[in-house]
Amino acid sequence: MHRRNLDPARFCVLGLLFALLSGYQPGWASDSAPLAQPQNRYMATAASGGEFGLLREELTRSGATIIREMPGILTFAVSIPPHRRDLARPGAISHAAGIARDGLRALVRPAMKRELLNSDGSRKSYEVKVSRDLCSEVIPDPAFKLAGLMWNVHRVRAPAAWKTTLGSSSVLVGVADTGLDFTHTELASQVVHVKDLTADEDSPICESYFGQSDLDNARIYGGPARTDWHGHGTWIGGNIAAMLDGAGINGIAPEVGLVSLKIAQWCGYAYDSTIIASFLYAADKGIDIVSISFGGYVDRSDPEQDQTYRRYAAAVSYALKKGTVIVAAAGNEHVRIGSGGEVLSHGSMTTPGGYLEDLHGQWAVPGGIPGVVMVSATGNVVEAASPACPGDSAESFNATCKPESDRHQPFGAGKLNQLAYYSNYGPRIDVAAPGGARKFNLPAADGGGTPGWPVTRDKPFRAWETFSTTSNWGLVVPCYRITAKGFPNPSECYTVMQGTSMATPHVSAALALLAGAYPWLRHNPQLLVFFLKEGARKIDENTTPPLSARDKSRGDLTGLPCSSGYCHLGGKPISYREAFGAGMVNARSFLFPKN
Repeated sequence: MHRRNLDPARFCVLGLLFALLSGYQPGWASDSAPLAQPQNRYMATAASGGEFGLLREELTRSGATIIREMPGILTFAVSIPPHRRDLARPGAISHAAGIARDGLRALVRPAMKRELLNSDGSRKSYEVKVSRDLCSEVIPDPAFKLAGLMWNVHRVRAPAAWKTTLGSSSVLVGVADTGLDFTHTELASQVVHVKDLTADEDSPICESYFGQSDLDNARIYGGPARTDWHGHGTWIGGNIAAMLDGAGINGIAPEVGLVSLKIAQWCGYAYDSTIIASFLYAADKGIDIVSISFGGYVDRSDPEQDQTYRRYAAAVSYALKKGTVIVAAAGNEHVRIGSGGEVLSHGSMTTPGGYLEDLHGQWAVPGGIPGVVMVSATGNVVEAASPACPGDSAESFNATCKPESDRHQPFGAGKLNQLAYYSNYGPRIDVAAPGGARKFNLPAADGGGTPGWPVTRDKPFRAWETFSTTSNWGLVVPCYRITAKGFPNPSECYTVMQGTSMATPHVSAALALLAGAYPWLRHNPQLLVFFLKEGARKIDENTTPPLSARDKSRGDLTGLPCSSGYCHLGGKPISYREAFGAGMVNARSFLFPKN
């Protein structure tokens, strides 16, 4: 697709106008309990390559409906009618090596939706006037002149990398997510292909659980059904490759091509088989890198769930052999992840008064699978508490001040690049990248503070979370419409969020820059990842501790009890290696020429 090249010196910022449109959220379920797993969806794997066709015939003859064929891993996704549930029993299908329930994976746990996405379902508007002239030559795009907004891109040294490369259009990055808004000005010329893998859902997940599908959204609101109706995927795409055109923002690798691997509709849930299919599709189509932020946990002591883990492992192995790298979020439960993705710690991040899920002994998929690049998240800077807070500045989830009298205080005040309070960690982590964190790097219930600009403006343009595009059609992620000469006109959607989801595309983009600069690294995952990790940047020691099982005190802000524990941080700091792996991802590879 054609890229626009505009004169960046024409763009000035004299005043900004923002409108936050959280959008309609049809029928959200409980904010704490996970969804019930589907009862009719399964994955059946053939005992051998020669039995793949025989298994297809046996499944069809037995009354099962084949939803998707995945010959690369000898697996079928099938729907089994209620009267034939006997087919799911071990040994019931003679040509199957195993059968497993096709489970659901969430983009964000319901209890963490507000914590990570800053979404409360309300409609708000902001007006901001800025007496600042940004009419000087702007390279990169104008948002980088708003000091403190694009901090994350600077931390991975992308501007230094751009002196060598902006990426190559021959390099493709697949975004396995809620879709990409290919109508957004920042992405319209960047999205080279859309593969809607949700089209094979036999009754869409969002329709079954929440009463509305993306096809319904398209009829109601007039947008394309294949676009991003959530908003998360478009954030990822913008961070990787938003267009360098003298307007708004640009991505870390603005010259690479994006492939939308749409695995979930607006509600943010995907089947295991759909996630797996996205890896296989990417491998078969020669996509260099897949960036994925979805995931969950399986209990491998259950033979059925062990089969699910093995299907993920087979898909990752297939992709690597074909030359495709999978980059995945470590997860936002603040648990310790070991070899193969095993959870080594007890508990998981819990909102006071909420539902505790002890993940100990379970296994993270897909991030923990051997061969996947697993990414932890770091914050901007940990701000210090204050002796006194004026007015109501400490009284909301977007607090700009934290009293020193609070029980739970920031760890490592003044330090940059600390492990984000929500991020998973452990021996399995490969590399760290900016995912953002609230102002005081604590949970919102403990007065963790504001995401920063543009949600609050106590420090002009300073964001503690991470800023990027979001979908113009999104129903979940808040949309800030920026009207200014330095941004697209008519106005388009941007937002600020946090999560290991946000850290992951920084790594995907760094890999894409490396592959573009050195074509001999393309489709050589082992060597490509080796050079990425060798070039990771040493950063400060970590001061963020794990979750505390013993601290059952109330939330500093909410006052709600934590009877289960695991609501607050406490204890010794997590080690550097377990927090950051090889270190902070460095987009300016040591292979690049010095300039």
